[in-house]
Amino acid sequence: MKVISLNKAQFGMVLAMDVRDTTGKVIFKKNTPLDEKVIAVLKKSGIFTIPVKNQKNTITGLQKETQKYGVVSKEHLDLGFKKIKSVFKVLEDSGNIDIDTVVDIASTIKEDIEKNFSDKLFVPLKKLQTFDEYLYSHSLNVMIISTLLGVEAGIIGDELLSLSISALLHDIGKTKVPIEIMNAPRKLTQEEMQIMRNHVKFGKELCIQNNIKDIGIVAGVYEHHERFDGKGYLEGKTNEMISDFGKLISIADVYDALTSTRSYKGPWTPYKTISFILSNVEKQFDGRFAQGLINAFGVYPVGTRVKLSNGQFGTIVASNRSNKIRPLIKIDRGDTIDLSEEKTIRIVEVLDYIYIE
Repeated sequence: MKVISLNKAQFGMVLAMDVRDTTGKVIFKKNTPLDEKVIAVLKKSGIFTIPVKNQKNTITGLQKETQKYGVVSKEHLDLGFKKIKSVFKVLEDSGNIDIDTVVDIASTIKEDIEKNFSDKLFVPLKKLQTFDEYLYSHSLNVMIISTLLGVEAGIIGDELLSLSISALLHDIGKTKVPIEIMNAPRKLTQEEMQIMRNHVKFGKELCIQNNIKDIGIVAGVYEHHERFDGKGYLEGKTNEMISDFGKLISIADVYDALTSTRSYKGPWTPYKTISFILSNVEKQFDGRFAQGLINAFGVYPVGTRVKLSNGQFGTIVASNRSNKIRPLIKIDRGDTIDLSEEKTIRIVEVLDYIYIE
């Protein structure tokens, strides 16, 4: 049990004790599941803090529902994370890239995405357990998102595999950045920022040292912080000078970075992150590839809590590529509905977001 501010209450939690008003009257009993209606009553009653515990059954139920539409299996997500962790450990210790394992990871994820790609999608991502594991989970997530964007862009075969490999390796240069800079819970100094920015140069050098000759793979590693308007780094390249791999990986990199918890910031919601990326099309990002993000994640990404026009509340469990404003929604304590088939119901309000792996 823990006591939290009512402002931090979320769907998926339950009351750990009876909650009483100022007169001592019980408003809600212990084990009452929280939803937007319950939270609204608590606010109206002048309650500022509540005792809660997580309701694992609720989150587990949502996970099972989303996995029906997952582009990557839970098994391959977990296994990929473990293997990437091993790749980085070897790289940190020896300076060698275990290219066989890298190709194995990238091939598995690519094949999963090609096999499961459809109109109804859930994109499972691995969020870090500790700050020290961010590099591993981020590399996995950027590979998944980049590969999906590649499929949306019509990239196939060996070129798609090269994109997956480049995305997996995009941050290998950070193994050359001191850990105290990597995990600094503060704004970096100018000198520290330059060291951090040099990770793209370090990454390119590691690729060359490990005999990675594919121009696309190396370009993606080196250019993923370049920007459409020339305000990126290291070279300040503009639109036509940046490779497609660099452009694709830059979008995936920003999406995962902004939606992740870091030592110096909390996570943005996917909804806010996609809005940010779209607002920077033709500034930071190439619109041709940013559109793929909307196609894959939808206007309302999975995990978004919404209110419907019929008064019901629910959680998005899959995007709908053919009708992006009408996703699949798991109704609270009810069935899953496809808004593309339920023509009389629409989303009227975005309420919150809960992370679903």
